[in-house]
Amino acid sequence: MTRPLIIAIDGPSGAGKSTLGQMLARKLGLLYIDTGSMYRAVALAVIESTINETDDVAVGSLAGRVEIDLAGNPESLSVSLNGQDVTERIRDEDVTNISSIISTIPAVRRAMVKRQRELGQRGAVMNGRDIGTVVFPEADIKFFLTASPAERAQRRLVEERKHNPAANYDEVFADMTERDRRDTTRTDSPLIAASDAVIIDSTGVPLDHVFQRMMREIERRE
Repeated sequence: MTRPLIIAIDGPSGAGKSTLGQMLARKLGLLYIDTGSMYRAVALAVIESTINETDDVAVGSLAGRVEIDLAGNPESLSVSLNGQDVTERIRDEDVTNISSIISTIPAVRRAMVKRQRELGQRGAVMNGRDIGTVVFPEADIKFFLTASPAERAQRRLVEERKHNPAANYDEVFADMTERDRRDTTRTDSPLIAASDAVIIDSTGVPLDHVFQRMMREIERRE
């Protein structure tokens, strides 16, 4: 029996992973898994506990105990934490700030990778920062999306203002730059392109054009 299709999409913040991942999942009839939401759910669990986010041991232990699940259509993915819907809550600024810190903790990443592999066995389009290198190195197709820092920051600003109308470009750019630094320099599963990934720079390129290119790659490899 042929196993379900697994598509990995990696890249830095603002590269278009979420939008394009949703488009591919809808087109191909696959589960869409935004792994960033899972780290945000862990961050929320930390906030709701008495644990300090800098306590790597305690945070790692908590990540291994919480129940996180993703369900629904690509455009309306719901995230649950211990049975409670936290889809909207995990987009708040306090969760965003902590999630980028706890996601560098090796024990947290191991716990999330284990859960991501379980979810991905159904067949999925998965986006994150280590899907093609760590979570599913055997993925059928791997994409690494990127764009110029200025363009990525502008895209992030649009998203941030949906939840925080007061967000400004300079703060978003600074936060994104720091997140890039943490992601690319962490010792556990740093953000890098898999050797066999299709690398796409979407600077100045409409996302529908990127989507068409990705679909051509998928059809060609199938």
